[in-house]
Amino acid sequence: MTAQFQTLAALLVVAVAVIGLVWRARIRRRNPGCGGDCGCPTDELKAKLRR
Repeated sequence: MTAQFQTLAALLVVAVAVIGLVWRARIRRRNPGCGGDCGCPTDELKAKLRR
């Protein structure tokens, strides 16, 4: 492999990683919350508990 090919391949890998991180950050910003199975009660359950 040439040095030029390795440089381009490394830049491509970094670009893909940055795009992936930005994409995940934008998704989380649109949909805030715990984002996983943390055991938080659902909105329906919270409404029942408030009554």
